[in-house]
Amino acid sequence: MLILLFLLLLAAIAGVLGLVLKITLVVVLTLTLSTMILAALAWFWVRSQWRKIQREADARSTTIQVGRPERSADAQPLPGTRDDRY
Repeated sequence: MLILLFLLLLAAIAGVLGLVLKITLVVVLTLTLSTMILAALAWFWVRSQWRKIQREADARSTTIQVGRPERSADAQPLPGTRDDRY
C-alpha cells in the first residue's frame, strides 16, 4: 500500500497524475466487468446443470399414471352399473 501511495506521489510530481488515474480506472473497471461476466456465465452454467440433474431425477422417479384405466385382455370384466342389492 505504501508503494502505491509513493507511485501516486511520483505521478503527481511529474504532472501525469490524471493520466495515471485514468489508466488505473480503466484497468479496474475492465477487471470488474470481466469478473462480473465470468460470474454470470458460471451462474448460468451451474443453473443449467442443476436443471439437467433435476430432469434426470424426475425421469427415474416413480410416477402415478393419471387418466382412464385400461384392462388387459385376460382381466375379468368390470361389474355392471346396475345395483342388484335391493
